[in-house]
Amino acid sequence: MANTNSTRYTFLFAVIVCVVSGVLLSAVSEGLRKQRELNEELEVKRNILKAVALKEPIPPKMKGEDILHVYESKIEELVIDAQGYVVEGRTPGQLTAKDGNLYPLYIYKEDGLVMAYAFPVFGQGLWSVLYGYLAVEADATTIRGITFYKHGETPGLGGEIEKEWFQNNFKGKKIYSLQEHRATPIIVVRGKAANFFKGEALEHHVDGITAATLTGNGVTGLLDRWIRVYDVYLSRLRKI
Repeated sequence: MANTNSTRYTFLFAVIVCVVSGVLLSAVSEGLRKQRELNEELEVKRNILKAVALKEPIPPKMKGEDILHVYESKIEELVIDAQGYVVEGRTPGQLTAKDGNLYPLYIYKEDGLVMAYAFPVFGQGLWSVLYGYLAVEADATTIRGITFYKHGETPGLGGEIEKEWFQNNFKGKKIYSLQEHRATPIIVVRGKAANFFKGEALEHHVDGITAATLTGNGVTGLLDRWIRVYDVYLSRLRKI
């Protein structure tokens, strides 16, 4: 005759182990989720600070709490609508997928003076969605800096978009044409831009990445989209 007590005990023990394990895994997962969200928020703010090119750049190994302090003291967060007007009472952190016609904007100030305007840029590359931030000078025309901090492009090829040499290409370029009086998004070319363009035309083109034309096309496309979105706000700031 089978030992029913032994069978019942084994079953009960297995149930208890499963329940306890499930609770522990859930707690660990929740803890990791919160930490991951905090890390993502920190990465975003670090890249905004990098894009606006702080007067005193943050050191690579600066602690998270120090980065947050710098961010809060230097960056003003706004939300604008599709017509380029500031939406009072809203912050970028409050925006959700339902706020499709509202856009985050970040203003870098030193001693109360506006130094730069920054906004997120993202779009499809070759293998992945590219995420970054673009900043323009107080003139609302000249690029001050750009970052690409999240992507899945091929290392050594399209992945070069995250490297300093590529991002430095954008500094000093113009997102507005004085001759044509309109927004003129930056175009990533194949090869050296200076080999094909001179004068004002060169101000709207940057060097491409060898063997990564499709990733470059993706960068061109996403910049075209987002510069036009934010130009409705920036156009009111230009003294032209």
